[in-house]
Amino acid sequence: MARRPTRGVTLIELMVVMSIIAILLGVGLAMMSESNKDMGLRAARSGVLGACRFARTAARNLRAPVSLRIDPEGKYLSTVVRRPMAAWHFEDESLQGALGHVAKVSNGKVSDGGRVGRCISFSDAGGSIDCGNVAMYSKDQGLLVEIWYLPKLHKRDRVLIQKGGEFGIGVTKAGHIEAFVGVEAGRVGIAMGDAAIPEGRWSKIGLLWDGAALTILVNDHPLARKAGKATFAMGDSPLEIGTKDRPLDGFVDEARVDALIEDSRMVMRDNLTVSGPAEVRWDETGALDTSVNPAAVTITVTSPVDTATVTVNLLGGSQ
Repeated sequence: MARRPTRGVTLIELMVVMSIIAILLGVGLAMMSESNKDMGLRAARSGVLGACRFARTAARNLRAPVSLRIDPEGKYLSTVVRRPMAAWHFEDESLQGALGHVAKVSNGKVSDGGRVGRCISFSDAGGSIDCGNVAMYSKDQGLLVEIWYLPKLHKRDRVLIQKGGEFGIGVTKAGHIEAFVGVEAGRVGIAMGDAAIPEGRWSKIGLLWDGAALTILVNDHPLARKAGKATFAMGDSPLEIGTKDRPLDGFVDEARVDALIEDSRMVMRDNLTVSGPAEVRWDETGALDTSVNPAAVTITVTSPVDTATVTVNLLGGSQ
């Protein structure tokens, strides 16, 4: 019986097979790596979408503006909620405000002719309102201070609203607005000199401190901004509308002080960045605040291989 010859695997054939396996393995690992990057991008987009939907729901539930702020370097975004510290409407002689604060008026009285309903009118010599101690929430909080003011004549420097060592808004005898946050040694301040608030007309004057910059607002429109670092006294000095040294004349209505608190933060993975407007703000109805975002907003998440976007429309919905 004839013996069949046996065949083995040559060294060349073995090397060819191992080379093919190595190529396939490298391609597979590369595909898995790119897939992981894409999965990170999709997960980040879902996180941004969730943050936008949370902000809108919170604004509706709290009946107060809620913001989404994007880090300038694109490494995180944070949700900032608005928590009331004090508020007054000056509708009756009790001067009872929100959260149990009761105000005391000097050289002024509750009268008709407010922006809505009644207001405080001061004598021509000027007066003030002691609103008592309004405590800060924390040393790193933001602030939104708003007050409606109707000046008769611009004839003296006036304090509109202030809390020593924390914040203040003033009006010069030329009608220009000044504002500050922080103690004198660690303060950020703005002194405007190019736009006077109108006489004989109600204006909503505001101060916004976001932890990194101070903005003066008039009728919800930002007119001046200055970046810096402020240190709060965290003391018990009273909140004053007008002071003994710089009394207020004219009329005031609807004063309020709110804390801006970071509620949550989403940090991007090392290979991802997020970009968009510095702030996306939903108003108390859940729609976009057009004073901050006058058009629909696009937030973009970028990876080394692709991008993904989230769009927020003017009604506040996101997709």
